[in-house]
Amino acid sequence: MKKTFLLFFAMLLICTTAFGATIEGRVVLDGEPLAGMRVEAHTNLDFSGEPLAVSAPSDEFGFYRLNLPVGLYALFARDEERGLFAFCGRNPVALADETVWAGLQGVVTAPAKALPYDDDFNAAVEGVVLLDGVPVADARVYLYLDAEEDLKGQGYRLSPPTGVDGRFAFDTLPETGYFLVARKRAGGGQVGPVREGDLFGVYAGNPLYLQAGQTQQISLPVVRKVQEENRSETFVRATGMAFSGRVTNPQGQPVAGVHVFAYTDRVIGHQRPAALSPPTGVDGRYVVYVREPGVYFVGSRQKYGDSPRPGELFGMYDETADHSLTILPGETLEGIDIEVEPVTLGFEL
Repeated sequence: MKKTFLLFFAMLLICTTAFGATIEGRVVLDGEPLAGMRVEAHTNLDFSGEPLAVSAPSDEFGFYRLNLPVGLYALFARDEERGLFAFCGRNPVALADETVWAGLQGVVTAPAKALPYDDDFNAAVEGVVLLDGVPVADARVYLYLDAEEDLKGQGYRLSPPTGVDGRFAFDTLPETGYFLVARKRAGGGQVGPVREGDLFGVYAGNPLYLQAGQTQQISLPVVRKVQEENRSETFVRATGMAFSGRVTNPQGQPVAGVHVFAYTDRVIGHQRPAALSPPTGVDGRYVVYVREPGVYFVGSRQKYGDSPRPGELFGMYDETADHSLTILPGETLEGIDIEVEPVTLGFEL
């Protein structure tokens, strides 16, 4: 009897570890439930390979459910017969030991069209950014060579803002596969987190293979991002490792509207941070979640991308000489307070 109980307990532990928690949500198209969509879970935003798991078809309410081990997952759904594609605006989604709600927004897709290109050694891609079938002005299209950085940052190439016709174009491209993403930020920035109300879209045909001597014509539909559900903009909560505190001015008053960042390299502003908080509230408080243990160089600023500019609120964590924190596996640090003030000419990092 004792051996039987121990065997049962061991099997229970194995099952609990294998399927640690649940991701569930709804798939919608133009705000309406989308039935019959199988949601795929991938290790990153390259969904061209075999998924780790696939849900049963979404029901009449668009509802789906996936049971998965703890980890980070990118969620997509495709129905080629109906010309539908859906993606989660929170990709990659962190799954810990609790049920996570992750909705997917759908778009109507169209096949790419190949045309001759007047360069036998290079390729091109051109197209139009659409919202509900209408061209989008002031959107930017980003080309990435891989999905390892979650399709964030400026990427390999970045288009100028689209005009009223929503059109974009890239020429003289080496023959290879490319990941395309479109974004239109309300603030007009080129980089940084996509926030509620901003427009964004992931091309359903990623990675798009461009062949030398050809131009691929595509449409790139976007959706409007719905309410933020994640608490950390760059990496989320699956690891349990984090640091928190308050951002203040030199008078000790809380500062709202600034980000706290963590870099793995002391030279900041020229690459994407390892982690970035949402803007602080009126109390100046923040939480930053990190993916891995290690040494992080920490500070706070108003903007995102490039070096701090004169007039921008900026400051580094000053309790260590090199502005670094060391986070151990599973550790959460509190009281990491940062003072910011406007950058002046002659300022050095």
